[in-house]
Amino acid sequence: MSWEELSAVSSFFTLIVIAASAVAAVIQLRHMRAGNQISASLGLLDKWASPDARALANYVFQGEMERKLQDRAYRDSLQKIPIDRLEHPEVAYLDFWESMCTLIKLGYTAEEGFMESGGFQCIAAWHKLNPVLAIIRRTRGPQVYDNFEYVASRAMKWEAAHAGGTYPKDAPHLPVVDIYSEDTAPNVP
Repeated sequence: MSWEELSAVSSFFTLIVIAASAVAAVIQLRHMRAGNQISASLGLLDKWASPDARALANYVFQGEMERKLQDRAYRDSLQKIPIDRLEHPEVAYLDFWESMCTLIKLGYTAEEGFMESGGFQCIAAWHKLNPVLAIIRRTRGPQVYDNFEYVASRAMKWEAAHAGGTYPKDAPHLPVVDIYSEDTAPNVP
């Protein structure tokens, strides 16, 4: 074998090694991205399950926010910049949703996974917080909390497209027995 042939074979094998390295690098990047998405998702779940997030959700959904919004002075203070998040827990809850939805919109957290587990909560929060958002947007414009709006609109589309749920069609449902139903509850003296 001549030097030219040996050099050509050597170059060919070098090309194969470089191509294999590039493929391995792409695979490794995909794994790193998946790992980052898992970390971001776990962080969101931790934040979502925190006592502070639960207290904010309770404030918004259990009537306290609506009661306070009946007061004009309270509503007017929503137009001050900056808004006092201690006086207005509903704005802290808006901040929470905006942060979460920013991560989803930017692709740091998989949208599909969020939609399955939290899309309906996003929609419910959007509807509850809409009056507050309308007041804030009077002075700050339509771009405020737009990531929350974007993901809520995506969640509405997702819910409409999955009205029958996402349970796999080929998997049998397990029986669920309501032991506390009036019809099935045991007679206890």
